[in-house]
Amino acid sequence: MYLGDMSFGALSGVPNAAIARAADLTGIMAGTGEGGLLKEVAECSRITVQWASARFGVDANSLTKGQAVVIKIGQGAKPGIGGHLPGVKVTTPISETRRIPVGTDAISPAPHHDIYSIEDLGQRILALKEATRKPVFVKVGATNYIPYIASGVARMGAAGIIIDGAGAGTGAAPSVVKNNVGVPIELAIASVDSILRREGLRDDFTVIAAGRVGCPEDSVKLIALGADMTSLGTGALLAIGCLMVHKCHLGFCPAILTNRISDNPVRTLSFDQSVTWLANMVRGWTEEMRLIMEAIGVSSIADLRSRRELLFHNGSMNPETLGILGVDSKQERGSGGQAATSRAPPLAANLWDPSRSTTLWELAGTTGKSPGEAQISSMGSIGPPFIDTPSRLSDWVVVDGAQVTRPSIDPYREQIEIVNYLAQGKVRLAAPFFFTHLPEGVPDEVRSIFARTASAMGLLYDDSAGRLGEGPHPERLIAPEGAQGRGRAISVVRMSAQASGAAPAEGAGGRWPLYLRIPSSTAALEWVRSNLRLLDAYHGFIVDEDDDESDLQLELSVSKLERDLIEKDARWRYDILAEGNMVRGSEDIVKLLAMGADCVGFGKAALVAVGFEDDQEVVLDLERLAEHLENLVVAFVKDIKLLAGAAGMSSVASSLVGNKEILRTVCLDPSIRRELGIKPAGAA
Repeated sequence: MYLGDMSFGALSGVPNAAIARAADLTGIMAGTGEGGLLKEVAECSRITVQWASARFGVDANSLTKGQAVVIKIGQGAKPGIGGHLPGVKVTTPISETRRIPVGTDAISPAPHHDIYSIEDLGQRILALKEATRKPVFVKVGATNYIPYIASGVARMGAAGIIIDGAGAGTGAAPSVVKNNVGVPIELAIASVDSILRREGLRDDFTVIAAGRVGCPEDSVKLIALGADMTSLGTGALLAIGCLMVHKCHLGFCPAILTNRISDNPVRTLSFDQSVTWLANMVRGWTEEMRLIMEAIGVSSIADLRSRRELLFHNGSMNPETLGILGVDSKQERGSGGQAATSRAPPLAANLWDPSRSTTLWELAGTTGKSPGEAQISSMGSIGPPFIDTPSRLSDWVVVDGAQVTRPSIDPYREQIEIVNYLAQGKVRLAAPFFFTHLPEGVPDEVRSIFARTASAMGLLYDDSAGRLGEGPHPERLIAPEGAQGRGRAISVVRMSAQASGAAPAEGAGGRWPLYLRIPSSTAALEWVRSNLRLLDAYHGFIVDEDDDESDLQLELSVSKLERDLIEKDARWRYDILAEGNMVRGSEDIVKLLAMGADCVGFGKAALVAVGFEDDQEVVLDLERLAEHLENLVVAFVKDIKLLAGAAGMSSVASSLVGNKEILRTVCLDPSIRRELGIKPAGAA
């Protein structure tokens, strides 16, 4: 067992010391996290000292404490974006330990600026080994290329690797990254163990599994999948009183575990009681592991490691996932399992749950104190597909975090270009999204606010119903061909008109680019594929998920349409605009872009964010609504930069659009996965 890396500052001091002392008492190991060492922690012997990208509090003296050094490349909650301790928690003791000003955010650089390749990592491993005479471990988040990363780490002379799975706990992380980046620890461990064995690197190399290890059964299963030991972070905090408020980053922890550290704290956690509770947890955990091992006839951890034949399933996982895990798909235990399918539920199910609404309100400033900023949250992910039930196909898809094999792009310090151009440069967008046509029942004055915001912020508003006409901001509209108006950005012809033989007249669209609107349906995609040679007049396609004839989720239509255009050698000619009122936020936008969309339209998400309700009868404060809408746009831009930067993309248009390689599916039905053209998580 390894009590996971939690830094001084993220925790309030006493928990750091209690974790280190409990490790000494029970003969296990404890990580210290970045941010320097407390005197009480440094006095303990069974610790590792972390060497992270910011080098907070690191010096030659601290590195020689304990039994090993850990080079932190990434962590499961936020691979590719570095650590984050909010300024509200940087008090005088933290300022002195980390050597930064009081009240400033302690944001570690996303990459180590002296590690941009596996060879660079090898140099750092060797340098630290020579400087400290200690074994060196490397900590990474579980991302797309984790098998190759682990293989490289082993070849570069590290003693082992700590792999932190997706959705792992944290003191502070952007929610959009925590909930959408990385792969589950089980799939990562199985694939890493397989490649290390195949390449003859498994012996004398330690693999530590971290992230969402919630019970002794998890430890046994992960070791059977190939880990040597498991790391507990959230479990350790629960043992000493964590209440799972998910607000660690605010500095007012009711359990006194993650509160702000001050020189004169009003309340102090009991050190002795915390050590007792942690030691009890470790002993109870290991005793339960012994009982499980006895029941399956295994007498030692060494005999348990990589024994996948001991693992059974209940019939609920598809054969592809079982193959990645290395579990025999023919073996089943018990009869309570469901049919082996992971098909997405109906599109409308659970799309706008309270958590989703709260996130949108905070981004827009309708509630909360940080409008126009990425939402920060604490502890592990509770989103789909890990906890919540997936509501649309993008929920089964995760994004890559760049580590070792390529550098991430630091969204806090480096420029990430999200400007996009449509119609071969004729239309410039400040961001790769726009406002789709709003649902029926939305007053025209609200639609006008959307059009005004689109105009002010360099976006587009889809006025497909022609409701605004001679409105005040026609220059940023998507409007029907032939509709009256002084101007627009894009003209649109519906597919029904084109399919009926009413081809656009010569010069259709006038001085505005012309697009063909199609439903998100199998029939529409087949029609486009068969008639592409007749569509030279168009600059692209608008795939409308809200169309009555739509029968495919937007993700499938976008993926298939892009693949068809590539096969016809026509992708360069046509834009793909994907829109629908069920596009819920920035993560859906990024995933649709990577699946092939050039630009993504959303509507209801913005209405939810600004607090608009369909049955609202009160007088609307339109100016406040406009302010909230602008905040949402700014926040979405920051979210997209975070996800793009984490994946190592410095330009959305040139690097992210159509880049399905940065995506992986988690336990999705293989037939749907193949239609999307995305690899499964854990596959080498």
